[in-house]
Amino acid sequence: MSDDGTVFDIASSQADGIAIVAVTGEIDLTNADAFQEAVDGTTAPAVVLDLAGVTYLDSSAIRAIDRSRRRFRSEKRSFFIVSPPDTPSSWTFRVSGFDCELVVDSVEAALAAVGRDAPPR
Repeated sequence: MSDDGTVFDIASSQADGIAIVAVTGEIDLTNADAFQEAVDGTTAPAVVLDLAGVTYLDSSAIRAIDRSRRRFRSEKRSFFIVSPPDTPSSWTFRVSGFDCELVVDSVEAALAAVGRDAPPR
């Protein structure tokens, strides 16, 4: 549990054959491996990582996300990250210079991007 009472949690679901991995709480060195295993454990041709409920990302979280992105790209799988504006995760992606084309504002926008046959990311 973080200082603000938010518990780290990962929930996986599917929508139209697209894996959605929703995370809440903080992603840091203490749980980055479990986070990476959950994301990499998906087998769908497209993955949406929903970080709207994330309150903190450290460098180990960014590293885990980047590893997954690289793996999915090599496997020709689509990958999008949901990080609404004005959220802690959005700020982290901006300051770290993360690939903006991967980051969208909502799960609906990510599903639509996959639906447009976006090139694998």
